[in-house]
Amino acid sequence: MSPVLLVALGLVYQQGAQPLRKAELVRLLATKARSKTEVAALVRRSCVTFHPSERDRADLRAAGADDAVLAAIDQCLRAHAAARPSAPPTAAPPAAAARAPAAAPPPARAPTQPLVAPLRVVVSQQIAAPAGGAADVAVQLYRGTDPQPGVELLLRGASVIPGGATQDPVAITDWRGIATFRVLAGTAPGTYRLTVAMPNGPPLGPTTRIDFITTPIFVPPPPPKPVVSEGLTRFTQGTELHGTAGAALAVPLVLEVRDTTGAPFVGELVTFTATGGAVDPGVATTDRSGTLRVRVTLGERAGPVVVTAKVGPLSRTATVYADPGLARELVLERGSAPLAGQLSLASRDTVVLRVSARDAHGNRTALEEFAATTTGRAIELRSTVMADSAAVVTLAPRRSGTGELELSGSGVRTRVSVTVALIGVQGGAWAIGARSAWLGSNDPWIALPNLTGMSGADWSVFGRRTLVGGLSLALGGAGGSLSAERTTGNVSLTLVEGYGRAELALAPRGAVSPVLALGGGVYRLKSADGGQTVFHTSTFWSGGGGLDVAVSPSVTLELRVERHWMWDTDLGHVATLWPLAAGVRAGL
Repeated sequence: MSPVLLVALGLVYQQGAQPLRKAELVRLLATKARSKTEVAALVRRSCVTFHPSERDRADLRAAGADDAVLAAIDQCLRAHAAARPSAPPTAAPPAAAARAPAAAPPPARAPTQPLVAPLRVVVSQQIAAPAGGAADVAVQLYRGTDPQPGVELLLRGASVIPGGATQDPVAITDWRGIATFRVLAGTAPGTYRLTVAMPNGPPLGPTTRIDFITTPIFVPPPPPKPVVSEGLTRFTQGTELHGTAGAALAVPLVLEVRDTTGAPFVGELVTFTATGGAVDPGVATTDRSGTLRVRVTLGERAGPVVVTAKVGPLSRTATVYADPGLARELVLERGSAPLAGQLSLASRDTVVLRVSARDAHGNRTALEEFAATTTGRAIELRSTVMADSAAVVTLAPRRSGTGELELSGSGVRTRVSVTVALIGVQGGAWAIGARSAWLGSNDPWIALPNLTGMSGADWSVFGRRTLVGGLSLALGGAGGSLSAERTTGNVSLTLVEGYGRAELALAPRGAVSPVLALGGGVYRLKSADGGQTVFHTSTFWSGGGGLDVAVSPSVTLELRVERHWMWDTDLGHVATLWPLAAGVRAGL
């Protein structure tokens, strides 16, 4: 039998001869322990203690009352009102009283009230519960020795427990007179005084006091955290492996993580980094066996790749190696400079070339089955020597012209075009040459009144001897014609020079070489009117520079820009010319 039905039956048992209060009637309707017809019959038999207002009627309907129940309430209230005693009879008229004297009434007897035993409550004087929990507090209500079912009781003091209920709990006694309260223990350990009382009434005697004790929660200490073992945590697979540069290793790296007891360390976060390559994943956690597998992609440069695993405070490293791949090209070097497709030679000195094989990423790889050949009469293959996985090829220029060097090795072929231009002559060789110069450049000047401009040209021939390196000496003579423009008319001039000049070629073996020049000589500058207008003769000196362009081993073009300072013994500086010259010389 359910507790709700027991409460309702106790309520019926208690109220079978007493009028029903509103709260009792509401609970009886809400529990549905009886049908509405039975509730209406109970109301007609026991009636109620209240006269229902409109609010009371609404509450009863909300609890489940129908028209029959409300009609039973009205019927019983009218019946109780009709059964009340009527007013005492009025006194007889004085005349009638005189005729018949009234008999004296008998003395009234006081009504006897039946003795009712008081309510008493049986409780447990001490109840304990852990903080954050709850406890059931059971009390038993008696009247005399009879249990009192269906009575609403209140447990005061439960709402003052910190962290507990916000209202004091209410419970209804069952057929045994037992009411059970659910009390929250709250959060603050301590002892709290609880008392049992009727709702809106005083406590039911001193025996209703209960000491409710909230005890502290015992929190067991956490188990010790496992510690990563320095000696047992290590890479167990993949170390010292070799692979092709730029490719992934065929076997993954395996890291095993153990604690100090040797057990697998599950769920530990590990961070991986790689120097000279890449690792995937970069961050991961250990599985049930305490292991992690990562893929390593080798870098494009050949050499060691170091993978580092960071496990908490520990670091573990594994080294793998990127090896060069298959040869994709042959690389030529002259000295320390790479040579790409074209080789130019300007002397008879032998040339040493170093040939190596490279893979797709530029890594040097083994050179196998190497061979070298030359075509053409301009170049000669002197020797081919293998050294340190490379080939050393020695070439000797034979004459000016073109040729080709063909190289093969490791399944790769390449061709190099060779141009030989044997330029210049050896030191001590003679050469002759001729030049033509424009004398009107850069505002030339002579000491002539009313001069507005000058123009003219000269021609020269010279002999030249190379001493050492790019240093040479030249002797020659020049003759030319100038026109001096004045405000009063033009003057024709004749220039004759004899000179000596030292020149320094900065790149004597090159096809094109810058040249510095310094010299001097004697001159005569005379006007066409027999020297009456201009006549100067003395010394001059010159300085300038230019370029030598080798056309063939014996023919060189010359380009020069010089400045001539002309002096007169009596007059001092009398003229400045800027010859802009071009010429040619040929070796003898």
